[in-house]
Amino acid sequence: MNATSCGLGFIASALIPGVALSADLLIDPTPVAQQPAPNQPAVAVDAVNFELSILGGAYQRNVLGTASNAMFTASVASPIPNFTNFGIQIDGAAGIYDGDFTSAAAGLHIFYRNESGVLGIYGDWAYTDPEHGGRVGVEISSYHDRWSVDALVGIQFGQHFETEFIDEVDLSYYYTDNLRVSVGHRLTSRGHVGNLSFEHLLTDQGLDGVSIFGEIEAGEDNYVGGFGGIRYAFGGNTTTLIDRDRRSNVQVRIPRNLSSVTQCGNLDVPRPATSLRAEQSNLCASQEDIDAVSSVGISKLD
Repeated sequence: MNATSCGLGFIASALIPGVALSADLLIDPTPVAQQPAPNQPAVAVDAVNFELSILGGAYQRNVLGTASNAMFTASVASPIPNFTNFGIQIDGAAGIYDGDFTSAAAGLHIFYRNESGVLGIYGDWAYTDPEHGGRVGVEISSYHDRWSVDALVGIQFGQHFETEFIDEVDLSYYYTDNLRVSVGHRLTSRGHVGNLSFEHLLTDQGLDGVSIFGEIEAGEDNYVGGFGGIRYAFGGNTTTLIDRDRRSNVQVRIPRNLSSVTQCGNLDVPRPATSLRAEQSNLCASQEDIDAVSSVGISKLD
């Protein structure tokens, strides 16, 4: 091999990687150093994202039997301009509870998110004609490879509720990029509740953005409940479930907030007004709590 051949070989070996890099940049012009690592958000929300769901389920109302609930839910999440690690999300839902009553719910999330997790404030409202109540609190999420921990801690309030502490805590594992299973705890107006849930994105089945999901739970006050449905997510840049959960919408807590209005009854003796509410003639709570403030207990389901 002569000197000319050696020189040409050296030049080619130097130029070919550069040509390949240039081709990559033509496909994705974002500088390599600025491209987010897999499953790690570079910003709070990657783009304006939408989720639409149809779901149905049932709740055990202790001595009053089971009530069904069917809902349509919608959610939109957006980055906050000029604050790349801050996002906002609005959730809404409407449906039919127990075949006769209207059910509705709404939620608001304002949050900070980076590659490690989420810290934000949250508020929601739930309604099953004529009962309604709200929750406010702090949302926290932590991401560790294929594990996630999501929590809401706060208070519940309303005309027919005790103002008291509530929580939602979920430990999730992604068996694949498109299959998440979770085990969790809830503290509702009826007491402590254990929860199992899952979501499976059907991309491998040719249904981009479509997933199936479900939850079942049981706990104190003889409470059991569950729901399942189908969800369609669109508008963002994510293609897997783990990326969507960590780079687009945060956890939608509807219709979980309906569980606290599944058992409400008239009080035999109304409770006097306080600085936080008017006179209370009805209470949404556990059987034990209702019995403690009324000699009749649950006399009529609203």
